Amino acid sequence: MSPRTGDSPSPLRYLLVPLLLLVAAIMLASRQGAESRLSAAPGTRPAAADDATGGDAAPAAGGRLAPQGGTADGPAAVAYDLLGPGECFDIDRAEPGTVVRRGCDRPHDAQLVTVLRLAGDHRTDEDIRDAAAALCREPLHRKAARQPSGTRWTTFVQYPYRSSYLRGSDTVACSLTAYNRPGAAARPLAAPLL
Repeated sequence: MSPRTGDSPSPLRYLLVPLLLLVAAIMLASRQGAESRLSAAPGTRPAAADDATGGDAAPAAGGRLAPQGGTADGPAAVAYDLLGPGECFDIDRAEPGTVVRRGCDRPHDAQLVTVLRLAGDHRTDEDIRDAAAALCREPLHRKAARQPSGTRWTTFVQYPYRSSYLRGSDTVACSLTAYNRPGAAARPLAAPLL
């Protein structure tokens, strides 16, 4: 008796199964890499800064760029929503929505005061910006009032773009930075806030 074609194992089957497993593993690794890149840099941008002691518009702290990547020269940038209250950071102007963590006892641009959640129906990016600024106003003014007399502070509010908000990103980060006069040399913070 001769075996039917379907009864005998094909040598092609021994090659095809490992090949399919390899392709599936590569696709899975690619998807996980893309998801981590998306979550590490969500579509966010900083809010317009305002003076926490008087309501004047003021630029955010310092004009220097934070180091990029995890090189020996400095730590890697992280998404702003990965910070916790009390953490100090440099503002990453090259990559909106990211910051570079710094020790509070070393020079740094800002310190995160509180993290809040945005709620409601916001139709534009400007609506989200305004709602985020309103959420942060009271906690930032309260924190600025506890700092040494004679110091001026600028607020730095980070929030999601509307497209990210519609996909569930609702984190608002409320931070204080040192007020730097326009045209003056940047003066980073050198100690934790009180």
